[in-house]
Amino acid sequence: MEQLLQLVKDYWPVAILLIVVLFAFQWIVRSLFRLISILVVIGVVLVLFFQFSPDQVIDMGRSAVQSTQEIVQKTIKPLLDKELSDADISFQPDGSYEVKTNSIRIVGKKGDSKATVYYKEDKWEVDISQLGKLFQDQLDKAESKNR
Repeated sequence: MEQLLQLVKDYWPVAILLIVVLFAFQWIVRSLFRLISILVVIGVVLVLFFQFSPDQVIDMGRSAVQSTQEIVQKTIKPLLDKELSDADISFQPDGSYEVKTNSIRIVGKKGDSKATVYYKEDKWEVDISQLGKLFQDQLDKAESKNR
């Protein structure tokens, strides 16, 4: 027991980080469980009280996802396309690149589908293949200019 206490005293930052990660993981799992529980309850209510068939409820969920994807394609994609058309792109000798626009910065490595997107003080790891053909075309055009 004393060895365990001494280990915690020696590595207290690691112990605190581990505790924080465990609490964050627990919070995420609880949130997902609540969300799924609410969706299941809504589905059961639609089936039992409003006489919808289970297939109709599933189709409602699919149509909601499809509507969301259409909204993204109509609103966010055109804005992103405009931002990328005016972007400054620089390449490093190690194969990494940096795309700077008026509001965002994207840092990644050529051939890798993952990149880091910076917006103000926030940053996210994203799959850049979802940004579309325009992003890849801009990278290829900028790379051919640098050669």
